[in-house]
Amino acid sequence: MKFIKVLVILFFTASIFSEKISLDQIIAIAGDGIIMESQFLEAKETYLKNFKEANVDRPLPPEKFLEEQILENLIIQELQIQRAFKAGVRISDQELNESMSLLAANNNLSLIDFKKEIESQGESYEKLREEVKKEMIIARVQRGMVGPKVFISEQELNNFINSTDGQNLLVIEYKFDQILVKNEEDANEILASLKNGDNFENLKKIEDQSKQTEEELSWKRVSNIPTLFTNIISEMQLGEFRGPIKSGAGFHILYLKDKRGDTVKIEDQVLSRHILVQTSEVRSDSQAEKLIKEIKEKLNQGESFEILARLYSDDPGSKLDGGSLGWSSTDNYAPAFKEALDNSDLNNVTEPFKSSFGWHIAEVLDKRKEDISITLQRNKAYRILFERKFQEQLESTLQEMRSDSFVEIKKRS
Repeated sequence: MKFIKVLVILFFTASIFSEKISLDQIIAIAGDGIIMESQFLEAKETYLKNFKEANVDRPLPPEKFLEEQILENLIIQELQIQRAFKAGVRISDQELNESMSLLAANNNLSLIDFKKEIESQGESYEKLREEVKKEMIIARVQRGMVGPKVFISEQELNNFINSTDGQNLLVIEYKFDQILVKNEEDANEILASLKNGDNFENLKKIEDQSKQTEEELSWKRVSNIPTLFTNIISEMQLGEFRGPIKSGAGFHILYLKDKRGDTVKIEDQVLSRHILVQTSEVRSDSQAEKLIKEIKEKLNQGESFEILARLYSDDPGSKLDGGSLGWSSTDNYAPAFKEALDNSDLNNVTEPFKSSFGWHIAEVLDKRKEDISITLQRNKAYRILFERKFQEQLESTLQEMRSDSFVEIKKRS
């Protein structure tokens, strides 16, 4: 009797197991991987949920078309994951944690509160982490496949910056003034006076023949600036003079008084130099500290900074230039190095200090405010063009990958 019960239980268990298997099945083979029915149903459910939450004023696509697109997306995704695995693409825990923290910040939550919020909605935080990780892997694969195919020429970049489309996206406005005179000799004399430090406003009152109105001195985009001045104004730095520029009215000297926009930035920069002593297999941290102190003492005794940098510095990028780091914002340096430069007086060598790179002595030679707006503008324009071309190229690249891969779609029962 017990034997019969066991058989019944085994039969019943097997029946349930068979039923579970029948609920999930392979619906597609993509390269070396498979797409399961459960994956497809989950993806479809997610799409429908997002569509509903988006509350868009348009009907759902026909179900057959929708299912074909969802399955096709799963196939493309699987092929990209396989390519990532073969290429050795990895996302570190630190990278993933930073992405999750950014996601939380975008929702105005701390990472802990974000996790609680996800779980309070009945969702799995760990599952979300895995999805984000997968998206990061796919994004990295796409950059590798498509990035090298995207090319943007200087002419293309300049054309975009000066186009109406570019100006609408870059949104930069200029406020400039001018002095107009009838002959070139007078214009050159005025320009020389300005370069020698004479006040523009005073010279304008005496020399200008342009009779500009107050409205003409208002904020203007490139599209509203006379064509003769367009390229010149867009390349000028704040407070710069340019000229003489010949027109039918005479000779112009331009003065850029101000500019504004999301790519306009005046940056505090320092001209600095340093000597770096690093630890190594044959030099302990205490030995590195002792050596940097000895170098500082040599400087105190009047020896040349440039020569000592060439002899002792372990920074290959500045060693041959006598330790020179050129002009830069201190924000570009390691925290300890930034702090040392920010707190340093001009032409005074710092006391030895340690950063993540090793032991340093440094000196600030000069300081300035630099208009880096043009660089920021070009960088933003490049990113816009790159993303446009990237998306165009991505679609064709993914289709090429799809056509070059083995894909078999099974009939669903």
